[in-house]
Amino acid sequence: MPLDCNETFRSLNAGLPDDVARLKAAGYYDEAIARIDARLAEDWTSTQNGPNRAANPTPQGVDAQRMALLAQREMMCRLPREYPYTEAQAVARMQSLVRDFTPEEFRALDRAGRVDWRFVEGVKHYQKRFAETLLDTDPAYGARRLDPGPDGSAARARRRAVHEQMVRTGSASARITVESSIGMSNAAFDAALARAKAQGRDSVHVRAWLPVAAACDAQSDLSIDFASEQPAHVAPADAPQRTVFWEADLTQNRSFTLRYSYTQTARYADPLSFEPDPVQPDFDTGEEAPHIVFTPYLRALAAQLTEGVTSPAEKARRFYDYITLNVRYHYQPAYFVLEDIPTRCAADRRGDCGIMALTFITLCRIAGIPARWQSGLAVGPDKCGCHDWAMFYIAPKGWMYADCSYGGSMARAGEEELRRHYFGNLDPGRMVANRAFEAPFDPPMTGFRADPYDNQCGEIEADGVGLYGDDVVTAKETLRYEEK
Repeated sequence: MPLDCNETFRSLNAGLPDDVARLKAAGYYDEAIARIDARLAEDWTSTQNGPNRAANPTPQGVDAQRMALLAQREMMCRLPREYPYTEAQAVARMQSLVRDFTPEEFRALDRAGRVDWRFVEGVKHYQKRFAETLLDTDPAYGARRLDPGPDGSAARARRRAVHEQMVRTGSASARITVESSIGMSNAAFDAALARAKAQGRDSVHVRAWLPVAAACDAQSDLSIDFASEQPAHVAPADAPQRTVFWEADLTQNRSFTLRYSYTQTARYADPLSFEPDPVQPDFDTGEEAPHIVFTPYLRALAAQLTEGVTSPAEKARRFYDYITLNVRYHYQPAYFVLEDIPTRCAADRRGDCGIMALTFITLCRIAGIPARWQSGLAVGPDKCGCHDWAMFYIAPKGWMYADCSYGGSMARAGEEELRRHYFGNLDPGRMVANRAFEAPFDPPMTGFRADPYDNQCGEIEADGVGLYGDDVVTAKETLRYEEK
């Protein structure tokens, strides 16, 4: 079986040679990639001289660094797409969205660390969703939008009603139907077909995966209601990242569509309402490279936040409070290009839902509290969007939830009771497809995924090459949301 390229990310922490690291930091990606290619071409050499040289090959570098170089090479191919705007372009974008926005205002935001940037060819370039971050998370900019932004008051009212029901009755449920699709853009398909014809073939071999509701404590009555064509494989209901898979030779472009239903039940839990067992389990408490890693910064932060605390529930609450009250929500570049996610979140105090979840998980594990990943979609009568959250375990209660992103959103809105709700609880507006971070698909994808860690929109590859960005067209929609 060919190498699963996505497994190279497990060695990402092996790092880069110093010269390549300096080139990457300055954004000289083409030169950095050329140096990586030269090193990869020198995989094997010898420590022997004379006639035994060829008979005694030894690795020039450890396999982990070779894997890291392969992952870093692809990351640097993708980074310029994630940071497309020069300063002048970024200012012009904000001026098209915000009334009376000035270049001086942008520079002040930059100095305050409010806009994400990297060097590209030695020049600062800004992250492609920096404007959306400012408009969606800063009320001052929201009030100056040229087009009115969404009003979140109705959604918060629904969440308050759900919270009250869960406290009163112990749970809240919904029967949900979702439809999703994935395909290649016409431009990407035409380019792939042209390459295939140049090689003497008249079709593009396409493989596609879409996430689907998985079996877990909160989800039941799973059904696949419609597929645009017969899938080649449906992963088991308990797969760590459950998918429906298609494989086809295409002479004309088409997408793959899936419709599925499930019942989601959110059960109420108060992590501080019971006495934890004196001995807690030790599963799901270890490191998982490259991101769930116990760095010195995170160890120091966990120790400071829990000084004098013995209860694991109280420790988890302090981690949750730190993230929801201190980490500013920022839309992120693709996780593909990120390194050391929890340390960067804790030090920079910014991140999105998955970054906050990984930071909470890592801090919990440092403190010996079992914690794991869960993700899929946030769904409702009028929404269907990607979302990640965390789970943590306190005996004798068992698994509970921490949605730091929703908690932080409630903090920004002044909804303290709802902020506390998302420590221990979710709401029924979820679709769980993934119960592990960085899990392979069934069957595995051998080309680089758009996201090697998570799966919310699906993945597609053409003739063994994983596609991402504008080359992929995805859609998802809530077709039914019936509260039970």
